[in-house]
Formats: sequence, C-alpha cells, structure tokens
Amino acid sequence: MKPWVVLFPVLLLSGCAGSPLGNLLTNQRYQTTSDITASWVGASEDDLVTSWGAPKNSYALSDGYSKIIGYDYVWLTNASRSAEWGYVPDYARCEQRFMIERGMVTRWYSSGDCPKRPSGAKLIPASTPVPKPTL
Repeated sequence: MKPWVVLFPVLLLSGCAGSPLGNLLTNQRYQTTSDITASWVGASEDDLVTSWGAPKNSYALSDGYSKIIGYDYVWLTNASRSAEWGYVPDYARCEQRFMIERGMVTRWYSSGDCPKRPSGAKLIPASTPVPKPTL
C-alpha cells in the first residue's frame, strides 16, 4: 500500500482540531462546567472572588470558620417570537456553590442546568473523568 493513502486522510482529519471527530482522533474532550468548578478546590476564597466577582449569596456555618458562597446565573432559552405565538419563554438557571473553610475552597456544587460546554472551555485529555459535585 502506498504511504500517501494512509497519510492523506490523517492529515486531512488533523485539520479538524476542536471538532468532535478531531477530538476523538486526538483523544481529547472539552472541559465541562463541572471540570471548571472543581478546579477551584484548593484555591483561596480571595482568588475565587477576584476571578468570579462577588458571590450572589453566602451563608456562614456555625463552626465559625466555614461558609458556603454561591453564584447563580439565569438566561433566556427560547424567547424568539414568544409574544407573537403567545407562549411564556423558558429560562435556564445555573447554580454554583463553593464551601470555604479557613479561607480555602474545599468543596463544590454545580447544578444540572449549567452549560455542558461553557464558553472558554479548553481541550483536556478524554481520559480525565468528569468530576462529581462534593457539596
């Protein structure tokens, strides 16, 4: 068999970097909201707030050194022609929570309505398991 017969399709498909087929060939996947939220475990509360902004809500726990801070995002999912067709638009809500103990992020939670592939998601090895919430 001629080497170009094998090499040509590989080169052609390598131009698909970032596409589902290209990711399958390179054994990569995009970060999920869970990946990004979980990556904050071990970071300081100050770093989190500096990056994400002030939390929408917080609750101090009775132990005196722990608290839970939360970020909520709501967006319209289907508003096109809602007035014309007479239906109520749907909204999606993403809730993300972090447990802060002694100034460090120790646990996290992300609701099911959060985007599966948030904007700015990076490619990571496909063998990396999607983390499960710890809070």
